[in-house]
Amino acid sequence: MQTIPIERINMNDRRFCISYPLQDDALLSSIRMEGVIQPLLILDKQPHTIVSGFKRIEAAKELGFTDIPCFVMDMDYKKAMQASIHSNLGRVLNIIEKAYCVDKLFTMDFSEEEISGVMSMISLGFYEKIIKRMRALANAENFVKDFVLQKNMTMQNVEKLLGFADHEIKDITEMLNRIHTTESMMREILQMLSIMKLKYGNIDFSAIKGMNNIYDLKRSLKYSINPILSGLEEDLSEIKNRCALPPSIDIKVDPFFEKEYIDIRIRANGPEEVKGALLKINSILDAGYIRSIFGLTTY
Repeated sequence: MQTIPIERINMNDRRFCISYPLQDDALLSSIRMEGVIQPLLILDKQPHTIVSGFKRIEAAKELGFTDIPCFVMDMDYKKAMQASIHSNLGRVLNIIEKAYCVDKLFTMDFSEEEISGVMSMISLGFYEKIIKRMRALANAENFVKDFVLQKNMTMQNVEKLLGFADHEIKDITEMLNRIHTTESMMREILQMLSIMKLKYGNIDFSAIKGMNNIYDLKRSLKYSINPILSGLEEDLSEIKNRCALPPSIDIKVDPFFEKEYIDIRIRANGPEEVKGALLKINSILDAGYIRSIFGLTTY
């Protein structure tokens, strides 16, 4: 181990870097208190190229350190890349870091067997579709990577997002950054945006950019791609409001209003609750609300 001046280390050469993001508040606090305990791994040439320890040197530089402990090694680029990956396998890699692993291995002309072995170690299957997704994500803009991490997106949703044009991705991420979404909601939104683009040739963001509520956004998108269906949903909601149903009763129709039947569900803890629910259903039947709901189906 040697103590190397930071100025002799090329911090801009990140060919072996798989860490993302490089800023790590916990690590910064640790180095502020204890210093750099685990030495960097660097190549034996001038200026030195970092193999592993990118986060540590970023933190050390931010804290004003002028030198840093290092292991100086003489190895070729393939051995260095393997060392970088293996040195990070002691922690859980996020999806961007896994994407970096895959992309760098292909860029450095590793064999399929070698790439398959690494992908297995980071819990990825060696499939063309996964490789394509990962390489696209590795080469995406940083704001896309930050969005993917912030929203903890699945690969399925990442693939949908990257299927849009660059300017559309920018607008989509800016819009969804303001809104709390679950994975299923994200999938719905991206799917509806895809349908809108397919139907109209482009996405009109002007009407949805300022929305801060996921349900308002979904309603607006659904109306844009299928105004008839949206109108039927509004009619159904109005009828159900008039019914004043208790929480123990729900009336559902086919999501596309294409089936002729409806579902009436009762939740009861005993015979008396069943009897009360049936009386309520009979009252809304006499009032014509059930007939009105049937009138919405098979439009």
